[in-house]
Amino acid sequence: MKRRDIITLLGFLSLGGVAMLWRSLAPFWRADASEHLVRTVAAVADLMFPGDGLPAASELGLHTRILDLPEIRALAASGISLLDEQAVARGRTDFLALGESERVAALDAAFASGEHAQRFLLALRFHLMTAYYSEAVVKAAFAYTGPPQPDGFADFRDRPA
Repeated sequence: MKRRDIITLLGFLSLGGVAMLWRSLAPFWRADASEHLVRTVAAVADLMFPGDGLPAASELGLHTRILDLPEIRALAASGISLLDEQAVARGRTDFLALGESERVAALDAAFASGEHAQRFLLALRFHLMTAYYSEAVVKAAFAYTGPPQPDGFADFRDRPA
């Protein structure tokens, strides 16, 4: 090995070279792509339905049931890549590396970025909402026991003032 090669190698291994090497090799150390997808959808689900005294959406396992739906699975891969791009623009490796406020900002930016992200997030919200409020533990937290018809809501007969 020549001296020139050693100097080149040392230059590459400097701080900038190590950072560049780390960025190029990071995807190989990241968890399986499907695991990343599931964990990211769980994080988004918890942002949409954090629980606040009730179980969060991911605690109920709603994200895995929703990912089993073909229309969500088809949208999820590209939707999650858009969220990861928003995280990279903020200097992080992926969406999961963001803090809660940064995640909300990334969701807002992805939603504003175009129709595809909107379709993914709206479909995810629709299915999460339907599944979340159908859970027995969530339904039990509300005093509402059945459909309001034919008598309506007994304590809301008058128009709002």
